Amino acid sequence: MSRQLEKIRRYWNKRAEGYTLSNREELEGSSKSYWKEKLHCALDGKGYRRALDIGCGPGFFSILLAQMGYEVTAVDYTENMLAEAKKNADFYGVPVDFRKMDAQNLTFGDGSFDIVISRNVLWNLEDPRHAYEEWLRVLRSGGSLINCDGNFYYYVKDADYGDRSRWEHKHMQGVCASPIDRIGESLPMAKELRPVWDVHTLEMLGVSDVDSMVTNEQLLDNGHRLILNFIIHAVK
Repeated sequence: MSRQLEKIRRYWNKRAEGYTLSNREELEGSSKSYWKEKLHCALDGKGYRRALDIGCGPGFFSILLAQMGYEVTAVDYTENMLAEAKKNADFYGVPVDFRKMDAQNLTFGDGSFDIVISRNVLWNLEDPRHAYEEWLRVLRSGGSLINCDGNFYYYVKDADYGDRSRWEHKHMQGVCASPIDRIGESLPMAKELRPVWDVHTLEMLGVSDVDSMVTNEQLLDNGHRLILNFIIHAVK
């Protein structure tokens, strides 16, 4: 385990309880309908069955996909997040196979899943290109990869992107965000403009089709577009 990975694990262990509150709000509010519609558009009619949720946190996508009828496996590197995810799956009455695993080094066999999905994880990784390689490796030919993420720390390279205060921190439960902000600023994705980097990387890795959709952006005073959040959908 790298020193950075251990720091990341410790931080998210502290945030697990607060993230459960956020996930339950989403699962019981308008966010659930929003994401369910997005997933239907991307996945319906393709005969998919087996889904892998990478960096599942307290289980938002894991639970939503299970409610939609998929056979879901979910992984996270943080013990407390997995504990919360298991409690949440039980609360909502859905079966999910939760496992502790590094998103950059999966132990599943090649082509094990029809769907690989992730949210707000890749920015948090030390080797994002290798992570994409791993995610595609465990995805079967014709399967779909969906990655929802954001340009959270691009201000490191471009000051026009402001700073982390643009993002709302919810349900912090007394946990300070500074440690993860300092880590995020040092990671590779802080220096890459996304989703341009993601599309290019996935094309270089040989996917048959990839597109991106901006889901949240701001127009800055200097006329620059600030892409806050986006969705990547790639077909292997």
